[in-house]
Amino acid sequence: MLSLALPKGSSLERRTLGLFTAAGLEVTRPSDRTYRGTIAYGGPIRVAFFKPREIPLVVADGSFDAGLTGADWVEETEAKVESVVPFTYSKATDSPWRVVLAVPVQHAAQTVRDLGPGTRIATEYPTIARRFLKEAGVHAEVVPSYGATEAKVPELADAIVDVVETGSSLDHNGLRIIETIRTCTPWLIASPQAWCDAGRQRRIQGMARLLDAAHARSTNALLTVRVPAHCLDRVARSMPERSWRVGSGLHGTDLVVVQGLAQRAGLPDTIDRLLEAGALDVTQTDGGMSMSSLPQPPL
Repeated sequence: MLSLALPKGSSLERRTLGLFTAAGLEVTRPSDRTYRGTIAYGGPIRVAFFKPREIPLVVADGSFDAGLTGADWVEETEAKVESVVPFTYSKATDSPWRVVLAVPVQHAAQTVRDLGPGTRIATEYPTIARRFLKEAGVHAEVVPSYGATEAKVPELADAIVDVVETGSSLDHNGLRIIETIRTCTPWLIASPQAWCDAGRQRRIQGMARLLDAAHARSTNALLTVRVPAHCLDRVARSMPERSWRVGSGLHGTDLVVVQGLAQRAGLPDTIDRLLEAGALDVTQTDGGMSMSSLPQPPL
């Protein structure tokens, strides 16, 4: 039986379970408070829920074959795992989150190099913080934090290294960002032991393909564009990066039809650029097919 560790106790749990359900990999469990469940996929998959920071460790030591957690916790724990496939969502948005260095709004520092010797930095990421400070050549004291890191300033720390999505929490607590250390996304990871086993690797890769296709459907729209043949080159330069030509000369005209998957973020701007480049019209299809299920010859 394949085993899988998923995040518990945060909004990341809700977003992750939504992705698995959209992929046809719904987790069945008696209640939302239950820490155990199963997925019916090629035989049952045993599921358990852990804090995101614990997942790289339980996967690395082979207790679980695979898991889903943030790239920040893989780096922080220095866990030796196989990174299988990334996704671009966070707890509250459809964008990655960031690990940042922040100081009080009245602080004089504009970069990490402006921090004086002996500066106290509170963080849940001491490994990442110490590596960042070493690379910057800055001598500062790293103070481990176990939650509510913003509250450590000013009594227990002079600055923080913490995760942000929108940055509103920092604003509310009188802090401002002076450095972005990492940009992070969730990853499906696998244990080295499982990855070396052909059968388990095949099942993990199958699960990854389903999740990747579901994620593509949720974050992209299929654009169908009708273009006069003489405008094709100009329109092609405004198409999403991976697009393909569908047909030409339809109904005895000089029209060409092209398609591409465009990210929903910034979609109005993409459509405007296509129309300005000479497209006659652009049709958006929601909930369409994944990129891998469509032919992909170059324009």
